[in-house]
Amino acid sequence: MRGLLGISNAIDAVLGTIARACAWFLPVLVVVIVFDVITRKFGFQLNIFGLDLGSTRLQELEWHLHSMIFLTWIGYCYIRNVHVRIDVVTGGMSQRTQAWLELFGCIVFAFPYVLTALPYAHNFFMTAFLQNESSAAPNGLPWRWIPKGFLYFSFISILLATISVFIRRFVFLFGSPDVAREAMPEPAKAAH
Repeated sequence: MRGLLGISNAIDAVLGTIARACAWFLPVLVVVIVFDVITRKFGFQLNIFGLDLGSTRLQELEWHLHSMIFLTWIGYCYIRNVHVRIDVVTGGMSQRTQAWLELFGCIVFAFPYVLTALPYAHNFFMTAFLQNESSAAPNGLPWRWIPKGFLYFSFISILLATISVFIRRFVFLFGSPDVAREAMPEPAKAAH
């Protein structure tokens, strides 16, 4: 069981490293948004090294960066247990019942969904890459395949995160008590 937990820890470390590295897109996004607002407010455009940084390009860059942040963090959020849940339903359940429910959800919902969507995301990315797809706007950004590549990556990260969560719940349910505690530490009790 410790070997399985080691696999889960390795997946968590990789997803955490990627998420932390891609978090640097956030300050870049803030700068782009501020720059876009200022240039529109004062009605000027900037041309740097022959690249027109008009509002269309800046707005497209904004959603590219926003999508990259979201798509690189989605798997990490799942392993950190900060994704959207129905805590109203599961909040009163024991930790074992929650683990069984999570295991069931991984098998019945998460794995089938990701394994079905992954080939489509791959084709979506590869088509855009091979065609060197760019924005439909005449003055939009080139390389539309980059955000589509991040979409493809997001499904890979969700698959890895689901494997990690599945392993942790499995070890918690079927491992020895000391390994089970390591797989799923007891949640902190709220002070009354």
